[in-house]
This record gives sequence, C-alpha cells and structure tokens, in this order.
Amino acid sequence: MPRSRPARPARRTGVLSLAAAGAIALALSGCTGAPGPTPTPSASTDTAEPIFASDEEALAAAEASYVRYLEVVDKLTQDGGSDPDRVRDVATPAYAVELLDSLQRLRESGNHTVGATRYEDMRLIERGESDGSAKVSVYLCLDVSDIRVVNAGGSDVTPADRAARAPIQAQFESSANNSAELLPSGSESWSGDDFC
Repeated sequence: MPRSRPARPARRTGVLSLAAAGAIALALSGCTGAPGPTPTPSASTDTAEPIFASDEEALAAAEASYVRYLEVVDKLTQDGGSDPDRVRDVATPAYAVELLDSLQRLRESGNHTVGATRYEDMRLIERGESDGSAKVSVYLCLDVSDIRVVNAGGSDVTPADRAARAPIQAQFESSANNSAELLPSGSESWSGDDFC
C-alpha cells in the first residue's frame, strides 16, 4: 500500500566506495549519481494468505532485516572487505554482487572503517506481494557520524565533506527460503527535501 512520500524521485547512489550499500556509501564518500527508477506498487495476484497482514508487519520485517544487514556490512568494512561472501547472507543475490564488487575495491584500497552505522525514522513507502514473495520499499535516515575511514597506516582518511546523516530509500525482497524474511535488494540516496 502506498504511503505519502517526499515529492521528488530518488537518485541512484553513484560515486561510492561501496556503491549500493547505503551505510558504507555515506561512510566512505559523498552521495551523488544519476536518476534511478522509482518503485511502483505491485498488486497481489495471489489468492493465498498474505505474507504480511499489515503495513506494520511488513515494516517490522524490513527493520529486522536492515539491522542484520548493517551489522554485517559494518563488520565487513571494519575487516577491510575480507571474507566478503558474508554479505550473501544479508542481501538478495543481485544486490550481493554489487556489494561484493565494492568490497573488492575497498580491499584493494587498503582502507577499513571503525565505528557503527545507525539509522532512524524508517517509514514504509509501499509494499506488494505476488507469486508468494513480497517487495517492500522504505525511507530512512542513515547516520554514519560514528564511522571513520582509516588507511593501512592508521590515519583517518574520512572525506571531510562526507554527509554524516542522509535520507535514503531502500528496497527489500523476500528471501528465497522464507517469503516472510526480507533481504535488502537496493538503496538510493534521496535527492528531494532532506527529511532527516
């Protein structure tokens, strides 16, 4: 069900050390990029029992998924991108491929992060169910004020112009094993009014 949203379309995060990872995008650089698609609600064609009985239930599943995702992504970047396949447990397969590519670039840079990513004010944009799987889209304020980027020599190389908090739009899809378990499937910075 659609919810009210800011008036401007989302933009794809572009020049990011961990391109699609939202949290690390802010941690390692600024948020810019080309326009991306705006999600559209998908009407349920199933006559089966709904996956989520309410907007609140869908939002709770997205929040639980995002907490797990941020914990793993933070750990991966703190480790300098080593053992990157861990991201496959907390993201859709297609999104994991994007993240793996960015983690490879982080590994090659010799940098790592310290600190933890936080978010607040997650709000449902829309949700849809079809063929036994769900898609959910949310807005949230991502906070990387605690994240620092450190090079191999131990020096803080966090970009001085990095935004500490930013509005983003994140998408989730049902996991292949459990339709009620959501996994992040993408993330864009929000170019409209800053709702953080």
